[in-house]
Amino acid sequence: MSGSVQTLEEEIQRLNREFAILNTISQTVNESVDLHEILNNTLDRITGLTEVRSAGFYLLDEKVGNLIIVAHRGFTKAFVKKVGSMKLGVGVTGKAALSGEALFIEDYRNHADVIRFALEEGLESLAVIPLKLRDKIYGTLNIAWKERHPFTPFEKNLIRSIGQIISSAMERTYLYTENAKRLEEQKTLYAISQEIASRLELKVILQRIMESALGLLGVEAGEITLWDNRKMSYVVAIVKGLPETLIGTELLPAMGGIVGEICSKKVPVLYEDYEHHPDRLKELDSHHFKGVVGVPLIVRHMIIGTMVVGTSDPQKHFQQNEIDLLFNFAHHAGIAIGNAQLYEDSLAKIKQLTTLHEIGTTLSSTLDLDELLRKTLEILRDRWGYASCTILFLDKEKKELFIKHVLGKDYDEVKEIRFMVGVDGLVGWVAKTGEALYVPDVSKDPRYISGSPEGKSEAVFPLKIREEVIGILDIQSHVLDGFDEEELKVLSSFAGQVSISIENARLFSDLKQTFQDLRQAQDQVVQAEKLKALGEMASGVAHDFNNVLAVILGNIQLLLHQLDSLRGEEIRDRLKAIERSSKDGAETVRRIQEFTGVRRDKEFSSLDMNEIVKEVITVTQPRWKDQAQSKGIQIELRTSFEQVPPVQGNSSELREVLTNMIFNAVDALPRGGTLSFSTGLEGDWVVAKVADTGIGMAEEVKRRVFDPFFTTKGVTSSGLGLSVSYGIIKRHGGEILIETLPGEGTTFIIRLPRGLGELPLPKKEAPPAQGAKGAQILVIDDDDSVRDILSQMLKAKGHRVVAASGGEEGIEQFKNGTFDLVFTDLGMPKVSGWEVGKAIKEINPRIPVAMITGWGMELNRAKMSESGIDLVISKPFDFDRVLKLVLEALELKEKM
Repeated sequence: MSGSVQTLEEEIQRLNREFAILNTISQTVNESVDLHEILNNTLDRITGLTEVRSAGFYLLDEKVGNLIIVAHRGFTKAFVKKVGSMKLGVGVTGKAALSGEALFIEDYRNHADVIRFALEEGLESLAVIPLKLRDKIYGTLNIAWKERHPFTPFEKNLIRSIGQIISSAMERTYLYTENAKRLEEQKTLYAISQEIASRLELKVILQRIMESALGLLGVEAGEITLWDNRKMSYVVAIVKGLPETLIGTELLPAMGGIVGEICSKKVPVLYEDYEHHPDRLKELDSHHFKGVVGVPLIVRHMIIGTMVVGTSDPQKHFQQNEIDLLFNFAHHAGIAIGNAQLYEDSLAKIKQLTTLHEIGTTLSSTLDLDELLRKTLEILRDRWGYASCTILFLDKEKKELFIKHVLGKDYDEVKEIRFMVGVDGLVGWVAKTGEALYVPDVSKDPRYISGSPEGKSEAVFPLKIREEVIGILDIQSHVLDGFDEEELKVLSSFAGQVSISIENARLFSDLKQTFQDLRQAQDQVVQAEKLKALGEMASGVAHDFNNVLAVILGNIQLLLHQLDSLRGEEIRDRLKAIERSSKDGAETVRRIQEFTGVRRDKEFSSLDMNEIVKEVITVTQPRWKDQAQSKGIQIELRTSFEQVPPVQGNSSELREVLTNMIFNAVDALPRGGTLSFSTGLEGDWVVAKVADTGIGMAEEVKRRVFDPFFTTKGVTSSGLGLSVSYGIIKRHGGEILIETLPGEGTTFIIRLPRGLGELPLPKKEAPPAQGAKGAQILVIDDDDSVRDILSQMLKAKGHRVVAASGGEEGIEQFKNGTFDLVFTDLGMPKVSGWEVGKAIKEINPRIPVAMITGWGMELNRAKMSESGIDLVISKPFDFDRVLKLVLEALELKEKM
C-alpha cells in the first residue's frame, strides 16, 4: 500500500513538474511576437528547466526547400556552421520535418542517417520534433545528448507538447508577421495610390506607377501598355529596365504573348520561365528573364492597358500574395491613368477651343482676301510647323482647282498647275467628294501626285459654304503619320472657319464694289439735283439782275441822250438811281452767297429764326411768285411771326431746309393756293411752320417722305431734298414733323431747341467815313476797271495811290517805295494775293495788307494769318466801306 502511495506521489510530482515546464514555456512564447526572440527564450527555458544541454531550432525556407538553423544552445560554432542548412527530406532532421512525425533516437551513433559532423560533436542520442500545425511545416526542434539517453513515454510526451506549444506560437507569429506585412503593403499601396491620384500629368503618373510596381515586388524591369483608339491596338507607353526602342510598339491582343493573354483572360498572368516561353518577345532574350507577371489595368470593366514586371534573378519566385498585391495596385493605377487621360483629353479640348478662338480672332481681323489667305497659311506654319500648306480655289466652269496661295513652295513654280476635280491627286478627290481625307503615308496611296520629297503624310480638307465646295486646304507633313487625332479635329474646324472667312472676304469685296457703284450713282444724282437747283436759283437771280440792269441801263441811256439839257439836280437823281440799283445787285449776290454757305466769315452763333425765314421768303420769291405767275398760277403769301428766342445753328443749312420746304409746297400747289409761314415758342422749342393748301399726302407717302431717293415727282426729282433736310435738323438737335391729309394740304413743322445768349443788336448806320488825308497806298489788281475805280475812290479822298497790274509788279513797287497800306486782289495770274501778302510781310511786317475778293467772305482765317492778310473787302466796292477800311488799316498800322 505504501509503495503505491509513493508511486502516486512521484507521478503527481512529475506531472506538476511537466505542467510547470509547459506553463513556463507557454508564458515565454506569449511574451513576444518576434519569432527569433521567442525561439531563443524558449531554448533558455528548456535548458534551464530540464536536463537538456544541447538544443536548436531549424526553420524551413520554402523558396529553396532547406531547413536553416536559426537558434541553438550547447553546440559548438564549428558544428553549427557545418549543419546550418539541411535539405528537406534528407537526414533525421529532414525526414522528421517532411513526415511530420517526431523521431526519438537513443543510439544515434549507430543510426542509418547519422552524419559525420554529429559524431565529431559527440552526440549519442537525438530527438527531432517537427514544428507543424494544420499541415504547414515551420521547421524542427532538435534536442541532443552527448551521452546515451533513454526516452521514457512521459519525456516523449513532454517534448512533443513543447513542440506543439512552439508550433502554435510560430503560427501566431507568422500570422502576425504576415498581417503586419500586408498592413504595411496596404499602407505603402495607399500612399502610392494617393500620390499618383494627386497628379494629372499622364507621363509623370506612368513613371511613378512603373517605379512603384517594381519596388513593391522587388524586381528590376517592367512596361506599361495603353490602348490607342486611333491605332486600335495596345501601345507600349513606358518601360523601365528595358530598351527605350520598345516605346511605341503596337501589341494586338490577337498576337498572343503575355499582353494578349492578360487582355483575353482579364486576370493576372504568370510566366515562371519567360526566357524559354514560346510567346515571349524575342527582342528581350538578351535580358534572360525568368519570372514575369502581368496584370490588366481596368477602368469601368474596360481594359485600358496592361502592366508587366519581371526579373532575371533565378532565385526570385513570385508568390501569390505578391501577384495579388500587384493586381490590387493595378486597380488603383488604372483609375489614376484613366483620370489622367480624361484630364489630358480635357486639356486637349481646351487647347483646341483656345486655338480655334485665337485662329478665329486672327482671321476676323481682316476682310482683304489676299491678306486673309496669307494669315491662314502663316497660322498653320507657325503653330504646327507643317512642311507645305496650300489653299486652292475651285473654278466651277472649268471644274478644276488652281493654287491661290502657298507656303513651303515657290508660288511662281506652281501657280500654273491645275487639278481636275475627281481626277488629279488627293485634292481632286476631296473636291469631288466634299469629304476630308487623311493619308498617313502618301507613298502607299495611288491617288497621290508627288510634288515635294519632304511630304510624307498629307491631310486635305474641303472649304465649303452651304455644302458647296469652293476650294481646298491641303497640308503636308515631313514625317510619316504626321497628324494625330486631335490635330485633325482642330484642322477640320480650322478649315470651316477659313471657309467662312473667305466667303466673308468675298462678300465684303462685292459689297465694297457695290457701295462704290452706288456712291458714284448717288454723286451723279446729287450733282444733277444741284444743277437743277442751281438752274432754278439762276432763273430767280436772272430775274432780279434783269430788273437791276434795266434801271441802271435806262438811267445811263437817259443821261447820255439828255446830258446837255438836264440840270445838275436831275443828273444827281439819275446817278443815285444807278447807285441804288447797283447796291441792290450787290445785295442779291450777298444773299446768294449766304444761301449757298459761301460766306464763311459768319461763325456758328445765335440765330434769329424770324430773320432766316424772311430771308428765305425773299430769295425764293422767283420760284413761288414769278415762275408761278408766268404759268398763270396765283400763290398767296401769309406770314405770322412771334417774338422767339434765338437758336444755335448754321444759318445757311437752316435756309437750305426752309428752301426745300418752300419748293415742295409750291410743287403741291399746281392750281395755286395759300403758302403760310409762322414762328412761335412751344416750351423749350422754337417752332417754324411752312404750310400749304395743296394736294396733301397719303399715309404711305408721309411715312416715307424722308427716305433717301423717295419721290412722287418722277424723274424730275432725285428724292434727296427732304432726306438732307431731315439730317440737318437732326444735327441741330431738333425734329421735323408733318401734318397732312390728302386734299387738305401739308404743314411742315420744324422744332429747334432754344439757344443760349441774346440776338446781336442790329447795326446802326455809321456816318460816312472821312478817312485820313495823305496816306500812301499801293493798289494791286490785274483787272484794269477794278484797279482804276478803287484808285479813283482813294484819290478822291486825298490819298496818294500807286497802281500795279499784277503781283510781281506790285511787289517790286513796294520794294522801291514807301507805303502806309496795300490793297491786293486775291485771284491773279502768276502771283496770287496770298503770295503778295507773304512777300509784303517779309519786306515790312508793319504795313497792313487788305485783300480784295469777289468770292464773298469765304477766306480761311488761318490762311489769312499765315499769308499776312489783315483786312478783307468784297466786290463791288461801297465808297464808304472803302474809306472806313482805310481808316481801320491806318489805325492798325499804329498798333503794329
